[in-house]
Amino acid sequence: MAHTLTAEKPEHGPAIEAVLDRAFGPGRFAKTSERVRERGAVLELSLSRVALSATGDVVGVCRIWRVEAGAPVFFLGPLAVDPAAQNAGLGADLVRAAIVACRATGGNGVIAVGTARFFEPLGFSVAPAQRISLPGPVDPARVLWMELRPGGLDAVQGLVRAPAR
Repeated sequence: MAHTLTAEKPEHGPAIEAVLDRAFGPGRFAKTSERVRERGAVLELSLSRVALSATGDVVGVCRIWRVEAGAPVFFLGPLAVDPAAQNAGLGADLVRAAIVACRATGGNGVIAVGTARFFEPLGFSVAPAQRISLPGPVDPARVLWMELRPGGLDAVQGLVRAPAR
Protein backbone atom coordinates (compact mmCIF):
# COMPACT_ATOMS: atom_id res chain seq x y z
CA MET A 1 0.00 0.00 0.00
CA ALA A 2 1.39 3.40 -0.95
CA HIS A 3 1.64 6.08 1.70
CA THR A 4 2.20 9.80 1.44
CA LEU A 5 4.79 11.32 3.78
CA THR A 6 4.25 14.93 4.76
CA ALA A 7 5.21 17.44 7.43
CA GLU A 8 3.10 17.20 10.57
CA LYS A 9 0.29 19.72 10.89
CA PRO A 10 -1.63 20.67 14.05
CA GLU A 11 -4.76 18.96 12.72
CA HIS A 12 -2.88 15.62 12.66
CA GLY A 13 -2.58 15.71 16.47
CA PRO A 14 -5.60 13.60 17.49
CA ALA A 15 -4.90 10.94 14.83
CA ILE A 16 -1.23 10.82 15.88
CA GLU A 17 -2.26 10.22 19.49
CA ALA A 18 -4.50 7.36 18.34
CA VAL A 19 -1.62 5.77 16.37
CA LEU A 20 0.70 6.13 19.38
CA ASP A 21 -1.91 4.50 21.64
CA ARG A 22 -2.36 1.58 19.23
CA ALA A 23 1.38 1.15 18.69
CA PHE A 24 2.61 1.50 22.30
CA GLY A 25 -0.38 1.30 24.63
CA PRO A 26 -0.52 3.17 27.92
CA GLY A 27 3.11 2.25 28.75
CA ARG A 28 4.33 4.88 26.31
CA PHE A 29 4.11 7.55 29.01
CA ALA A 30 6.57 5.68 31.25
CA LYS A 31 9.46 5.85 28.77
CA THR A 32 12.53 7.95 29.53
CA SER A 33 12.12 9.62 26.13
CA GLU A 34 8.81 10.98 27.38
CA ARG A 35 10.69 12.75 30.21
CA VAL A 36 12.71 14.63 27.57
CA ARG A 37 9.55 15.75 25.79
CA GLU A 38 7.62 16.76 28.90
CA ARG A 39 10.53 18.82 30.27
CA GLY A 40 10.38 21.51 27.63
CA ALA A 41 11.57 20.02 24.36
CA VAL A 42 10.10 22.01 21.48
CA LEU A 43 8.14 20.05 18.86
CA GLU A 44 9.23 20.96 15.34
CA LEU A 45 6.15 20.32 13.20
CA SER A 46 7.93 21.32 10.00
CA LEU A 47 10.60 18.62 10.61
CA SER A 48 8.30 15.92 11.97
CA ARG A 49 6.78 13.55 9.42
CA VAL A 50 3.46 11.72 9.22
CA ALA A 51 2.46 8.92 6.89
CA LEU A 52 -0.98 9.17 5.35
CA SER A 53 -2.89 6.26 3.84
CA ALA A 54 -4.55 6.52 0.44
CA THR A 55 -7.70 7.64 2.27
CA GLY A 56 -5.81 10.37 4.18
CA ASP A 57 -5.69 8.59 7.53
CA VAL A 58 -2.56 9.02 9.69
CA VAL A 59 -0.87 5.60 9.88
CA GLY A 60 2.59 6.62 11.11
CA VAL A 61 4.59 9.40 12.71
CA CYS A 62 8.20 10.39 13.34
CA ARG A 63 8.35 13.44 15.58
CA ILE A 64 11.37 15.73 15.86
CA TRP A 65 12.02 17.93 18.90
CA ARG A 66 14.49 20.74 19.48
CA VAL A 67 16.64 20.08 22.59
CA GLU A 68 20.13 20.78 23.92
CA ALA A 69 22.94 18.61 25.20
CA GLY A 70 25.88 21.00 25.44
CA ALA A 71 24.83 22.31 22.01
CA PRO A 72 21.57 22.47 20.08
CA VAL A 73 20.50 19.11 18.71
CA PHE A 74 17.31 17.37 17.57
CA PHE A 75 15.61 14.53 19.45
CA LEU A 76 13.73 11.93 17.40
CA GLY A 77 10.64 10.29 18.80
CA PRO A 78 8.20 8.96 19.12
CA LEU A 79 8.43 6.91 15.98
CA ALA A 80 5.32 4.80 15.53
CA VAL A 81 3.46 2.98 12.80
CA ASP A 82 -0.09 1.74 13.23
CA PRO A 83 0.06 -2.03 13.87
CA ALA A 84 -1.98 -2.67 10.70
CA ALA A 85 0.73 -0.95 8.60
CA GLN A 86 3.85 -2.32 10.31
CA ASN A 87 6.61 -4.48 8.82
CA ALA A 88 6.57 -2.81 5.41
CA GLY A 89 9.41 -0.31 5.91
CA LEU A 90 7.20 2.65 6.73
CA GLY A 91 9.02 3.44 9.99
CA ALA A 92 12.37 3.61 8.18
CA ASP A 93 10.82 5.78 5.46
CA LEU A 94 9.50 8.19 8.10
CA VAL A 95 12.92 8.44 9.79
CA ARG A 96 14.68 9.06 6.47
CA ALA A 97 12.22 11.82 5.55
CA ALA A 98 12.58 13.49 8.95
CA ILE A 99 16.39 13.31 8.75
CA VAL A 100 16.35 14.96 5.32
CA ALA A 101 14.29 17.81 6.81
CA CYS A 102 16.63 18.10 9.82
CA ARG A 103 19.74 18.12 7.63
CA ALA A 104 18.26 20.94 5.52
CA THR A 105 18.22 23.18 8.62
CA GLY A 106 22.01 22.93 8.99
CA GLY A 107 21.51 21.47 12.48
CA ASN A 108 24.19 19.66 14.46
CA GLY A 109 22.73 16.20 14.85
CA VAL A 110 19.89 13.98 15.93
CA ILE A 111 19.62 11.86 19.08
CA ALA A 112 17.29 8.85 19.29
CA VAL A 113 16.57 6.10 21.79
CA GLY A 114 16.02 2.74 20.16
CA THR A 115 17.62 -0.38 18.81
CA ALA A 116 20.85 -0.16 16.88
CA ARG A 117 19.56 -2.93 14.60
CA PHE A 118 16.84 -0.56 13.32
CA PHE A 119 18.66 2.78 13.44
CA GLU A 120 22.21 1.95 12.29
CA PRO A 121 21.17 1.19 8.67
CA LEU A 122 19.60 4.67 8.67
CA GLY A 123 22.91 6.33 9.59
CA PHE A 124 22.79 6.37 13.40
CA SER A 125 25.46 4.96 15.71
CA VAL A 126 25.56 4.27 19.43
CA ALA A 127 26.62 7.45 21.23
CA PRO A 128 29.94 7.11 23.05
CA ALA A 129 29.56 5.92 26.65
CA GLN A 130 28.95 8.70 29.17
CA ARG A 131 28.67 11.36 26.45
CA ILE A 132 24.89 11.88 26.64
CA SER A 133 22.50 11.37 29.54
CA LEU A 134 18.74 11.39 29.64
CA PRO A 135 16.38 12.39 32.48
CA GLY A 136 15.71 8.80 33.53
CA PRO A 137 17.11 5.30 33.19
CA VAL A 138 18.06 4.06 29.74
CA ASP A 139 20.30 1.32 28.42
CA PRO A 140 23.38 3.15 27.00
CA ALA A 141 23.34 0.81 23.99
CA ARG A 142 19.96 2.33 23.04
CA VAL A 143 21.20 5.96 23.02
CA LEU A 144 21.95 6.67 19.37
CA TRP A 145 22.96 9.69 17.40
CA MET A 146 23.61 10.93 13.89
CA GLU A 147 25.75 13.83 12.75
CA LEU A 148 23.97 16.14 10.31
CA ARG A 149 27.09 18.03 9.24
CA PRO A 150 30.83 17.45 9.73
CA GLY A 151 31.75 18.21 13.34
CA GLY A 152 28.10 18.68 14.28
CA LEU A 153 28.30 16.38 17.28
CA ASP A 154 31.66 17.59 18.58
CA ALA A 155 30.13 19.81 21.29
CA VAL A 156 27.12 17.59 22.01
CA GLN A 157 27.44 16.11 25.49
CA GLY A 158 25.69 16.06 28.85
CA LEU A 159 22.04 15.97 29.81
CA VAL A 160 19.47 16.15 27.02
CA ARG A 161 17.19 18.99 28.10
CA ALA A 162 14.98 21.81 26.91
CA PRO A 163 16.64 24.25 24.52
CA ALA A 164 17.76 27.66 25.68
CA ARG A 165 15.09 30.20 24.87
